[in-house]
Amino acid sequence: MVMIGDFIGRYCLVLNKVNIISTILTFALLTTTGFSTDHGSEPAKLRVNKVMIKNFVKSLIIPGWGQWSNGDRVRAITFLTAEVAGIYGYQTNYSKGSNEELAFKSFADKHWNFQVWSNSDNGDTACGTYLRTHQMPSYIDGEGVEQPLKDHHFYENISKYPEFVCGWDDIADQWNEEERVYTPNKLDYIEMRTLSNDLYKNAQLAGTLIMLNHLVSAFDAALGTDITQFESTNYSGNFYINPLNANNSIGLEVKF
Repeated sequence: MVMIGDFIGRYCLVLNKVNIISTILTFALLTTTGFSTDHGSEPAKLRVNKVMIKNFVKSLIIPGWGQWSNGDRVRAITFLTAEVAGIYGYQTNYSKGSNEELAFKSFADKHWNFQVWSNSDNGDTACGTYLRTHQMPSYIDGEGVEQPLKDHHFYENISKYPEFVCGWDDIADQWNEEERVYTPNKLDYIEMRTLSNDLYKNAQLAGTLIMLNHLVSAFDAALGTDITQFESTNYSGNFYINPLNANNSIGLEVKF
């Protein structure tokens, strides 16, 4: 249930971003911009049909809805299928990434020992010659034992930096590779953590594609509205460019 709630929350964040972007774009579409010609002629009047805006909003909420209203069943099904595929890709990758995260953290808790690594109170560690350049925040538990603060930095530090390698329980089997120090358990841990991060990145990509699908579907539905419902009247005047006269411009008025 927690995973489902977390997924729904993240999906709502994606939709919220879509709504913010679409609100800005819709405002830009509907805002009247006034210009004038050098002869003071009446600007063009472009009537935007309300059906276009309605279809835009429909497909913004559910991709393909506006296309279905336009009678374009094929495009409607295409956008809806892309939405379902995006949601499936997001949920699958995020769920797997979360499971792998739990797995690599459990592995680290079992095979990396803080007390073995920090064997003195003067800043030295069992790693000997390795510099202690990255902090390992700690606290005193209820039994008076110093414990590491196991946040994101903790799980990153023990996988990346050689000064923490001596905390792994198979340190006796260490080896150097490209100026880095590994143990079998550390290498397994790195692979597990990398897999989790890659799955999270895939989920993030799927979320981005979901957002784009909403926006593309919305504009496609608006542009697919019958253009014969537009009207254009009353435009006259001349247009030319005169860099010495800053008052010359084009007139445009949008009404709906």
